[in-house]
Amino acid sequence: METRNESDPAASRRAGEGDPGDESRLRRASSPGVTDLSPGAGGGLGPPIGEGELALIREAVVRRRKVKSAADVARSSAIVALVIGFLALPFVLLSPSLSGVVVVAGVIAVGVREWTGYKKMRRAEAGAAGHLGWNQVALLGVITFYCLLEMASFSPEEVKTAAISPEVRSQLATMPGMSAEIDKMIETWAPYAVYGFYSVLILVSVGFQGGLALYYFSRRKYVEAFNRETAEWVRKILLEVCR
Repeated sequence: METRNESDPAASRRAGEGDPGDESRLRRASSPGVTDLSPGAGGGLGPPIGEGELALIREAVVRRRKVKSAADVARSSAIVALVIGFLALPFVLLSPSLSGVVVVAGVIAVGVREWTGYKKMRRAEAGAAGHLGWNQVALLGVITFYCLLEMASFSPEEVKTAAISPEVRSQLATMPGMSAEIDKMIETWAPYAVYGFYSVLILVSVGFQGGLALYYFSRRKYVEAFNRETAEWVRKILLEVCR
């Protein structure tokens, strides 16, 4: 009796088709930048670049931390300045004054420049630290100008008028002793209150804006180190991925 060896049709089809994994690796190999045909190269089982390149990226991430922290500070500072400036804008429009217009316009301008500096610092541009540092110095100048202008224009008579309306003062005319006592208190204590308040505001601004300016200036060396020691392709990866 003659025996015929029949091959399995499914097995024949598998033999003709080959291993799908091989075809997938060949397709990846034909893609730009992938030359490694080892299992997992460019796929889910392993990175498409070597450990040497990964080490360069890790080192650059560490170098960029202080730069990124400065960028985060600048972003918060810009948002605060813009919010304060735009919230104060309606009051200046309703009751315009030289000091009010100068301060509000200055704060908004500083906020816009701070946001521009934030973008520069995030990209680790060479002039980012100086841009942000001098911007805080400008804000300090705006605040100081406003405080000095308010102190120079201070008038006890205006405080008296604001504190006691003409109607109330007419009623106090029958009690001249009380009216004179109130005026004396205003003349004595109002200068201390006004000069003291604006002097404290200047000192606080010197401490805060001055300290923030020094912080930004001190970031220059980290920006320079990052640009000097980081390859261009690594910088592009970090700017795209580490936002």
